[in-house]
Amino acid sequence: SSGWSRNLYVKMMSHRPFIVQKELEKGYHVIFSDVDALWLKSPLPYFEDDFYGKSIDQYADQNFDAVAKQINIWAQVDPHGRDPTNDYLCPGFAVYRSTSDTIQLVQKWGNLTRHGEHLQRNQKPFNELIWRPERYNIPKSEAKSLPINLFANGIVYFENMTDVERKDVVIAHNNCISGVEKKVQRFKNFNLWSLSE
Repeated sequence: SSGWSRNLYVKMMSHRPFIVQKELEKGYHVIFSDVDALWLKSPLPYFEDDFYGKSIDQYADQNFDAVAKQINIWAQVDPHGRDPTNDYLCPGFAVYRSTSDTIQLVQKWGNLTRHGEHLQRNQKPFNELIWRPERYNIPKSEAKSLPINLFANGIVYFENMTDVERKDVVIAHNNCISGVEKKVQRFKNFNLWSLSE
């Protein structure tokens, strides 16, 4: 819809790993956020303590735990088979620590999105590389799903949460819906769209 070409969209998504890789190779940690991932609060406190070697115990609810300092990738959870709470990670909102293991994973991810069976997808190979790195002969890069009550995908935020629960959300990702007009309308329905037309 809105003139978006499926092929153009696929090309943009397949280029995502190369953008991330370029910055990781410069030694930067990367927060990659899709344009439809709305920042309701700053997500930085959920990562900066770990980057600077401080305790992350204050965020120990749900998925953060005592081994957080070893984590290289954090990502929002996406529905897989319409289950919005499993560990199918979404690269549409993800944080990458600049390490050699992460760079190898992202480089392989880029290769898979440009070639072979994954040409039209980027999320499936992203998850394959994180959860089954031995299949691709790369080191394991520790990854964690972000707490779904704070980093909500489109089904959780727009369909499952109450108004009270939405007040705690840090990132509301308007995904799991196709079409620009539908995304804009869904933002408007929840008073999250302020641009005049």
